[in-house]
Amino acid sequence: MSSGIYSALSGARSRMQLLEVVSNNLANVHTVGFKKDRLNFESLISDARQQSLARGVNHSRVGMRYTDHGTGTFQTTGNNLDLAINGPGFFKVQTPEGEAYTRQGSFRLNADGTLVTAAGYPVVGANGPVNLPDADVVIDESGRIWDDEAIVGEIAVFEVLDPQQLEKRGDGLFAAAEPAGEARVANPELAQGQLESSNVNPLEEMAMMIDAQRNFEALTRAIKSYKEMGKAAELGRVG
Repeated sequence: MSSGIYSALSGARSRMQLLEVVSNNLANVHTVGFKKDRLNFESLISDARQQSLARGVNHSRVGMRYTDHGTGTFQTTGNNLDLAINGPGFFKVQTPEGEAYTRQGSFRLNADGTLVTAAGYPVVGANGPVNLPDADVVIDESGRIWDDEAIVGEIAVFEVLDPQQLEKRGDGLFAAAEPAGEARVANPELAQGQLESSNVNPLEEMAMMIDAQRNFEALTRAIKSYKEMGKAAELGRVG
């Protein structure tokens, strides 16, 4: 059988993977702090990796899946405990599985006065978990928390040295399979009363989805043609 059918099969599979990624991105357009995923492709012929954000056209195999950590737009909520990070970095939280990172700054106070995420994970501050007397506080750009004229806590922002080590874990969290190097951001820029929206551009994702669907359909037609050619060749050899 011609090797072309194997190339078409590989190409169709890569388009299916691309459609899965794009569909997940579109499903999280309105998820606070969500970061879109992308695929890099490589050619089966030259084995040359595509380092740009290719759409999958004329490529045969997925080379790498990665997360685009670009900043989303900010939305004003007016909630004192909502925070957005302007620039690189993450909030660090404590989970039952260990420490994790997030860009979702939709925080609240639990019954003990501990600052937690929407899922209830404690936020790690400059000196451990952040405990506040109430939600009526002012948080400045550097993360210091003011109650009247007294500093009652400090939000810490951490930058991971290699963000591509992070894996998505649900609840807007990122964590590394192996310990990831981190550094505390010395001069963070926090915006109180705002949340970072998803960095997904719906129009861009829809264009990628249409392109991937068309390519997938073309490749499946090619696979069908190769199969029919194979059957015809077998019939021609009978007798």
